Amino acid sequence: MEGELGSGARIAIALIVIGVIISVIFVILGFTRSTTNTGITTVQNSMDSMSLAQFDDYDQKILSGTQVTSAIKLFEGRPVAVVVRTKLQMDEVDDSGFNYGAILSDTGSTSINNVAYPTITLNTPDTSGAYFIENLKTSGGIEYNFNHYPTTETGTRMFVRPTAKFLSNLIKDDTDAIVGIAFSQE
Repeated sequence: MEGELGSGARIAIALIVIGVIISVIFVILGFTRSTTNTGITTVQNSMDSMSLAQFDDYDQKILSGTQVTSAIKLFEGRPVAVVVRTKLQMDEVDDSGFNYGAILSDTGSTSINNVAYPTITLNTPDTSGAYFIENLKTSGGIEYNFNHYPTTETGTRMFVRPTAKFLSNLIKDDTDAIVGIAFSQE
C-alpha cells in the first residue's frame, strides 16, 4: 500500500510539473508574440521612413544632367513618374516636360520624328516646392514609359546634357503622397 501511495504521489507531482511547464511555455509564447508584433511594427515604420528618404535627394535640389539620367534609371519600373523639363522643351511647348517611368494621369504626347513621347505640363510649384497633380493611371495597372534613350540623343528636345543644371521638385497627389519627381533645366 505504501508503494501504491508513493507512485500515485509521483504521478500527481509529475502532472503538476507538466502543468507548470505548459503554463510557462504559454506565458513565454504570449510574450514572444507581443515582442514580435512590436518588432514588426518597428521594422515597418523604418521601411516607410526609408522609402520616403529616397526622395530627400530630389526635394528642391540642384542636380546635374548625369544625376537626372541616373534618377530615371533608378526609378524605372517603380510607380514613380520622372518628368524632365529641358529648356528647349519648355520654350517650345509651354512649360511641358517628358514623362519617364510611371505615366501621370493627365499626360499628353508629343510626336517627334513620327514617335509619340508622353509629355506633361507642370505649372509653378506651390510654396512647399512641390507640384500637385492627379493620381497615377491605375485602370488596368500603372502605365510606364521605359524609353529613356532619347535623353542621350543630341539635338532633340529630350536631350539631357550631362553638365546641365536641373532643379528637382517632388510631384504629389491630392493625398500628399509622392508620385513623382520633376527636373527643370535652369
